[in-house]
Amino acid sequence: MIKIIRIDHRLLHGQVIFAWTKSQGIERIIVIDNQTAVDDFKKMSLKLSKPADIKLSVFSDEQAIERMDKINALKDTTMIIFGNVAETAKVAPHFTGVTEINYGGIPERQDTKKYSNAIYLTPKEVKESQQLKQLGFKLYMQQVPTSKRESLNDVI
Repeated sequence: MIKIIRIDHRLLHGQVIFAWTKSQGIERIIVIDNQTAVDDFKKMSLKLSKPADIKLSVFSDEQAIERMDKINALKDTTMIIFGNVAETAKVAPHFTGVTEINYGGIPERQDTKKYSNAIYLTPKEVKESQQLKQLGFKLYMQQVPTSKRESLNDVI
């Protein structure tokens, strides 16, 4: 069962490993990130950084779509982590039973607008997010489970 979908350019890091997995009872993490999926060193680093009792899979967006029937049928309490908005917009419409997407960390770059302390979106990312919103997803910004949850839907 998919419990949470998160966009975070850092993928697995302290906030995810300690705060989100514990508060949500996560048993499996699936990272969907095209760059990481083809980088053996990054994949090894993710495997070393995850808690021993949590299963980890790393897929490209295409690999995730190909495996979507299996992903949607998982019995494990699962967290999906995307590295960026574009891959989220491509894959998220294929999930079943998922209604929310957590925007956890998208860095400031050229031509971005600030939406929260940790969320900066380009015009293209805003458009992709609006498409997700139109599909019925509730988009929200929240770095850790104990911080205030802010609606992205209301400001894009």
